[in-house]
Amino acid sequence: MKRIVFTGVGGQSVRVVSHILAMALKELGYEVTLLFDYDSSIRNQRITAYLTYDQKPIENPMIDEADILIRLHQKGDQLVAQKTICDTGLCTDEEVPFGLMGIEKFGQAIFGNMIALGRLFRLIDIDISHMELEKLLPRSYVKENLKAIQLGYDLNLYED
Repeated sequence: MKRIVFTGVGGQSVRVVSHILAMALKELGYEVTLLFDYDSSIRNQRITAYLTYDQKPIENPMIDEADILIRLHQKGDQLVAQKTICDTGLCTDEEVPFGLMGIEKFGQAIFGNMIALGRLFRLIDIDISHMELEKLLPRSYVKENLKAIQLGYDLNLYED
């Protein structure tokens, strides 16, 4: 069983990105659970998505320790994880300037979330070349989102 946690703040599309990953894994035949923790009454507050997937049915989707934690903002949860991937300045494991890359490559920091998704696809060994991701993406900015995912997938930071 694999456990992935996305954490950030409202407006960073944590829900969208985690849902895309969940749907992609479902299409590949995995059993998937996706749970959210956030306060919808206050803007710019912490949001966390807990995604669990496995070949077998998932009995307990609660996550105490993640295999991979993606932190997109300093307000995000600081859970225990085997591997942490953070926007620059948020951790000492793998730092990637997702927001800055989104601005530099696509003109908006929000595309950093799709770059992070691409990096995550690589880390969990999902070959995106055979997937129809455009069917899973929001209707706006499909081309840019696909390019951002590919950019993250192609990142060569360390050994994979």
